[in-house]
Amino acid sequence: MGAPDPSRLGTLKRVVIADAGPLIGLARIGRLDLLRVLFGGVTLTAVVAAEIGIDPRDGAVMGRETDGLSNPDVRIHPWPGASAIAEALAAGWLSIASPSGLPDIEPLNPGVDPGERSTIALALHWRAAGEKVPVIMDDRCGRAEARSRGLSILGIAAVMVLAKEQGLIPACAPLLGALREEGYYLSDGLVAAVLAEVGEA
Repeated sequence: MGAPDPSRLGTLKRVVIADAGPLIGLARIGRLDLLRVLFGGVTLTAVVAAEIGIDPRDGAVMGRETDGLSNPDVRIHPWPGASAIAEALAAGWLSIASPSGLPDIEPLNPGVDPGERSTIALALHWRAAGEKVPVIMDDRCGRAEARSRGLSILGIAAVMVLAKEQGLIPACAPLLGALREEGYYLSDGLVAAVLAEVGEA
């Protein structure tokens, strides 16, 4: 179970920027590790960190000019899967970025929430610096906003497809079912399309 085939990942970089929803969903079903194996590292913004309950005790930590923090001192709100987030932060492959001068974007769609807005802004910031980093996001408004700005987007279903193709999971159906049981919204059409793509229809 090594790194993904670069030809399959195309323009994907070793690090991705994640919104709160996919992180919470994967943590709840005990498969946050798929992001580490597929992408090597995952970055989230300070806004997204706050949304999922990460609270750095040293306020200066989140203001550092960095593309990630390893081993931050954090408190995690108790929810199923929270310990996986804490462990990923401690291991350093999940990191919080809060670069100075991050532009505040004005979304075209008022339905884009603060976490999605900050995630898109960070991706645009890195793209302007020459790094095209994909975004993992599932919210419809956020995805439409990211797409309108030319960003590369993956959803949690695409992560499952990549994971199966790389031999990290034997089947997508059980994990997609587990996500839905945890309240993660995946439409019937999306699930059917994924299962057809991976030969589980």
